[in-house]
Amino acid sequence: MSPGIQKKNTFDPSLFEQLKKIEANHFWFDIRRKWIFDKVKKVIPPPARILEIGCGTGNVSSFLAQNKYSVVGCEYYAEAIDRSWPGFEKIQGSAEDLPFEDNSFDAVGLFDVIEHFENDKTPLTEAIRVVKREGIIAITVPAREELWSSFDDVSCHKRRYSKNMLNQLLGDLNLNIVSVEHIFMSLYLPMLYKRRKDRENKDHFAINTLANIFLKKLFNLERLISRAIPLPIGTSLIAIAKKG
Repeated sequence: MSPGIQKKNTFDPSLFEQLKKIEANHFWFDIRRKWIFDKVKKVIPPPARILEIGCGTGNVSSFLAQNKYSVVGCEYYAEAIDRSWPGFEKIQGSAEDLPFEDNSFDAVGLFDVIEHFENDKTPLTEAIRVVKREGIIAITVPAREELWSSFDDVSCHKRRYSKNMLNQLLGDLNLNIVSVEHIFMSLYLPMLYKRRKDRENKDHFAINTLANIFLKKLFNLERLISRAIPLPIGTSLIAIAKKG
């Protein structure tokens, strides 16, 4: 099936090489994949069959596969597939017209994907089609419109989400919402300050080694706390919903 339906301005494919280098050790990618694993495992444990839509270089897919899930990653851009992490099945295809049969997967993930689409219901509708009845849809999105910055422009984002927006979107698609929660709470004020101070910063992931180690520990602690107490604010949202 041709991937040509997906619009080409959803992401700049020239960034994938840089992205993979960053994903290897940057605190944000390290903690996000662990947060996703926590939330997915709580609802549907391994060895469930998971599809990640818009998997990019497969940072999350590879991690889920390492943790005993059977993972298929679907990505529009060949540039990402060519540089992808190991351990999972890779298929090129469009999020708007997935090359899979109905009811094929136990779970479907869209991790920082739907904000790239003018109509965010389209990739979610395809996710619902290919997930089994009672299967789960797992989503992460950038949060809080006041945090919009040049990073969102470079990343071809169409929006940032509030909890109400995401709840409304999932409800409109007749999904049964399990949870919608903030993550990366301690990043909120620094990001708000940075946005106001310097909208044109070119290297949004630049960080020194000691700061990276400290932030891994800080956000790992937040992740553990969030298992018991939902965080009141954050720079991203993570949602789990079930197909009825």
